[in-house]
Amino acid sequence: MGGPCLGIIPPFIAEFNYPMPEHCGGGNTHVFVNGRELNQKDLNLLGSRGLPTIPDRSYIIEISGRVLDEATGEELQSLGKLAPTVERVKHGFGMRAPKPVA
Repeated sequence: MGGPCLGIIPPFIAEFNYPMPEHCGGGNTHVFVNGRELNQKDLNLLGSRGLPTIPDRSYIIEISGRVLDEATGEELQSLGKLAPTVERVKHGFGMRAPKPVA
């Protein structure tokens, strides 16, 4: 909360199935991705991968790197795989299966 992205959580985890607050990343770029305003560090990184950096725009980015303009639904240039390590090992960074309760 209040800063740039620290990692990627794979989609479809029931415990995280709620929208993040619009300003959770401490963003001030006026560029929104998946409902949250990007922090400048995140915008710089995604911009270097091909995300348009035009203010007052909103995008949907899938874990595959597919990008959609939220207003028009137009598919833009893919950013490429965003989390290849997560995909390869089948779990997110720092995530562990819960221990069974005895």
